[in-house]
Amino acid sequence: MSSTSEHGREKRDAAFKAAQISVLLNAALMTMQIAIGWLAYSEGLLADGVHTLADLAADGMVLAVLRLSATAAHRSINDQYDRYETIGSLLISFLLIATGMETLWSSLVHATNVTNMTNVAGASSVHASALVVAVFVITAKEGLFRYIMSVAQRTRSTILVASAWHARSDAISALIAAAGILGSMAGVAISDRLAAAVIGVMIARMGFNLGWKTFKDSFDRTASETAGQ
Repeated sequence: MSSTSEHGREKRDAAFKAAQISVLLNAALMTMQIAIGWLAYSEGLLADGVHTLADLAADGMVLAVLRLSATAAHRSINDQYDRYETIGSLLISFLLIATGMETLWSSLVHATNVTNMTNVAGASSVHASALVVAVFVITAKEGLFRYIMSVAQRTRSTILVASAWHARSDAISALIAAAGILGSMAGVAISDRLAAAVIGVMIARMGFNLGWKTFKDSFDRTASETAGQ
């Protein structure tokens, strides 16, 4: 086996391991968020748990792309590896944009009702345990971002770069939940809606930047290959 083939196999193995760790962590966090969110009466934490469920779908997409890439590599179709990773990165960028826009829209819709005294009273019943979980999720997601990004940089995997930024967006989403919980505990329910609107724009912008960078890198790579022929 050539050194190039061995390096390619090690790259795929490292990427696959990182994706599997992301699946396990997201599954554990989702269970914790939904369970504690329900027990602590935190709608924000419950919503973030549903968001983590969407992350599991994105992880499944990453694993599928890596599997297709490995199949292409076994068939010695080297150009398909980059093509699959590019498609996967673009799909994750679209998911980030959709998540950001949904967060923005939801926050604006609910902000029109947040001045209702019933909502304010209900918000104050959120338990402090929800805040503890939200802070833990922020820490865990940031740690996952740093781990996946380090693997992505070592293996030069574009799909893992996209997955890493998705994890960073999840940390921001958890920050939304924490802000909402703090606002609810303080009796200022409007605070989490305003924060959600701002963070929604940030997540959508992150997805747009990722998609543009992926498209640009793919275009530059194609132009370089064409010039080298």
